[in-house]
Amino acid sequence: MHSCFLASFQQEAPRVTSRGFFAFSRDRRQSLTGSAYLFVDTIQTMTLQTHREWTHAPADLELPEVNTPLPGPCSQALFSRHNRNATGSNADHEVYPLAQAARRGHLVVDADGNTFADHLSAWGASPFGPTPPAVKSAMDDAWARHGMQISGWMPNTAAYALVEKLAAIAPGRLNRVEYSVSGTLAVEGAVKFMREARGRPLIITFGGQYHGESTYMSAGASSDLSNVSSGRTQYVAGLVMVPYPNRFRSPFRKGPGPYDDTEVLDYLDYLLVQQIHPDQVAGVLIEPVLGEGGIHAPSQAFWDRLGDMCRRWGWLLCLDEVQTCMGRTGEMFAMQRWQGIDPDLLLLGKAFAAGGQPIAAILGTDAVMQDTDLHLGSTYGFVPAACAGALAGIELIEAGGVLENARRLESIFLQEMRPLIGRIEQVGDVRAVGAMAAIEFVRNKQTHEPAPAFQFAVHQAALRRGVLGISQRGKWHHRLQPALTMPESVFRASCRHLHEAVAEVAERPPVEAESVQLAAAQASR
Repeated sequence: MHSCFLASFQQEAPRVTSRGFFAFSRDRRQSLTGSAYLFVDTIQTMTLQTHREWTHAPADLELPEVNTPLPGPCSQALFSRHNRNATGSNADHEVYPLAQAARRGHLVVDADGNTFADHLSAWGASPFGPTPPAVKSAMDDAWARHGMQISGWMPNTAAYALVEKLAAIAPGRLNRVEYSVSGTLAVEGAVKFMREARGRPLIITFGGQYHGESTYMSAGASSDLSNVSSGRTQYVAGLVMVPYPNRFRSPFRKGPGPYDDTEVLDYLDYLLVQQIHPDQVAGVLIEPVLGEGGIHAPSQAFWDRLGDMCRRWGWLLCLDEVQTCMGRTGEMFAMQRWQGIDPDLLLLGKAFAAGGQPIAAILGTDAVMQDTDLHLGSTYGFVPAACAGALAGIELIEAGGVLENARRLESIFLQEMRPLIGRIEQVGDVRAVGAMAAIEFVRNKQTHEPAPAFQFAVHQAALRRGVLGISQRGKWHHRLQPALTMPESVFRASCRHLHEAVAEVAERPPVEAESVQLAAAQASR
């Protein structure tokens, strides 16, 4: 009896509520026999008892402390040894002048014992701080059961369990899953899907986005700084770039906003007359929140109009949610912050791994993926242990507390940092979308010119205060990307230390390059 019921249970994917509980329709429940009905109630009761909101351990509340110059002597000794064997880009330690020795709670511990509040969170791939025990346990069990396996060729229960979960939580019409191992490869695969499904060559992308740089195509589509795509774009055909919607800074006029961010679609309309025919376009590749470009969230009006254009011309809509999936914006998927977005493809990566093994995925519709001839899987795409860890991470979010905490961090950042706009001449804007936040720096509020040197100086001053954020030379916005579960007290303390760093640099602002173009050209990664 129970084996038959289990088969029936697997055939009909249960609906997953916002709290992550299984819920069958009334008709489905009434069709079960008495013992099976009891079994369903038992599952629901067990789920209610075992799902608990995220709570913080005492170590999570520890605040950072820096006691040496940066880099400290032990970190510097490691750099000196490592640089003899490292590539040039990996021997540059000015951006992060410390060598991590451990992670503890929500802190990074360097080789000299200094601690830093971790707002890098493995660039988003470690969404809960250090890997949670539930994720580690799930991966260990999968290793014991499956070992290493190439899931694209050898079907296995670990991969299938994750596919079923993704199909259950995927928004809109998305119900199919392609295996991948990194966000870059997911982008490559999505472009292939769009071109195959439509039989058209062109992909529309938006300036300032980042889609990876380990392949020519992904680097050519990445334009957060010119040094990402430099030397690569000329080898990539079929990309049409439009400015990303930005209400603070317009590419078409001078001075600060707010601007109507749909004006970039006016520009796209112009291109459809002067440069490309709409029937040449296979699809649109867009980040729902601009990450590396400075945390910009488009307006509802932008999404409405872009959706209308896709339907009118038969373009596929692909959302690159590698940075924004799995709770980063306070929703499971960033697209859920708006109404009416109906993607044909959605890309997962980074936080999808839950701090475990690398994994990525392409979610798609029947129309795009059911009858495809493409095989995009890789040796390491959806290996069993990575699947088990990713599934455990989704279940942690569904248990409650994680999304709510991310929204609280957004509120705290805006509350703590927005007053700087009126107090500091070089603070142009303050933005946050869930647990991703940015301060944009300007030379002054009259000219509105970007101030990348000021940003980099703020980053160094913040590091000396134990705040490890995201900074790159040539960029004029400084970002915080804490774990989704960072305690409010640790995050608020980080904001106040960042406030102090901004005020310190404002007392003696650094000399900026002659132009922002020169600053970008001179920036090294």
